[in-house]
This record gives sequence, C-alpha cells and structure tokens, in this order.
Amino acid sequence: MSFDPERFNKAWRRYCELLAKQHSAFLSYFSVGASPEQIAVAEQAMGCNLPADVRHLLSLHNGAEAQVLPAWELFSTERMVDEWRIWEDLYQDQFKPDGYDCEPSSPAILGDEWWRLKWIPITGDGGGNHLCADLEPAAGGTVGQIITMWHDDPTRSLVASSLTEFIEMIADKVERGELHWDDEWGGVCERVQEA
Repeated sequence: MSFDPERFNKAWRRYCELLAKQHSAFLSYFSVGASPEQIAVAEQAMGCNLPADVRHLLSLHNGAEAQVLPAWELFSTERMVDEWRIWEDLYQDQFKPDGYDCEPSSPAILGDEWWRLKWIPITGDGGGNHLCADLEPAAGGTVGQIITMWHDDPTRSLVASSLTEFIEMIADKVERGELHWDDEWGGVCERVQEA
C-alpha cells in the first residue's frame, strides 16, 4: 500500500484539532520537525528505511514532550535510535543466543524471536514498552504495520496495518469520546467508564 500524505494529514489534523479543543496547550508539546538529514542518520543507525508515513510524521514533529498519543510518548529520531540500541544489545547478548521467542496474536507477526532488528520503536510508555513499526512482517502482513512490544510479556499484537491507519483509528476514538486529554495523567488516555 503506497503512502497517501493527504490521507495522513487529514487524520493527523483531525486528531490534533480535537485534542486541542480539550486541552489548549496540546499542540505546544510537539517538537519541530526532523530534517531529512536527521531522519537519514536515524535510518542508517538502525539499518532500515522507515515507512513513508513514519518519516512524514517525524518531518512534522520530531517527538513530543508529553504522552500525545494514547498512553504513549511520540519518539524523536534520536530517541528511536537510543531505544532500538537498547533492544539490539539485548538481542545480541540474550534473546538470540538463548532462543527467546514471542507469542503473536496475529498471523501477520513473526513469532520466532522476542524482538526483531526490524521492529522499530516509534513510541514508548516510559516502562520499556513500545509501539513498533514492523518492517519484517510475516506472510500476509504489511511492511510498516504497527505492533505492540512489551518488555516483560511475550504477546505481540497487531494494532494497525500502518501508522496512517493507527492515526485514523485514534482520531475516531477521540471523536467517539473514548480517548481524551487527562490533566491528572498528563496525556491522552482511555476514558474511564463510570459504573
């Protein structure tokens, strides 16, 4: 599936505008966009070509200071590389030699390793968990699909077929009132349903 910048921009604008109505400072948390050179340096460090929609979002905002995605911090190019290197060290020293594998909840995700070099962390929760752009999907998967990566849980779930689809999904959730800005939390989170 080819990248459609208009589709992405429409979803991203909708998401940001909805949250800015809830929290006037929302847009101020985003960093300025990464330069093409910054993105290329990150790709070289991780030995990959990032999906076009991930590169596009980085060009708009090179990370953010708050959890601007639902319970997730948006990583900058530098933070992506830092987190990837942590996992790469673990991969070389532990995961690969010891034969760790994971438990995909979707046949689109390869399950023969705990973490793969082509799983690129694009967000984090501060506790070692990520949404990753999967650049090495199983047969039937999509390069650039968004998957969960938990540091202490083998489950790997398919979140969306692309970052664009993920943004559309969370924009829809904000519109439905399922996601909102929470001042106490300091970020975007699921709305708690009162009993």
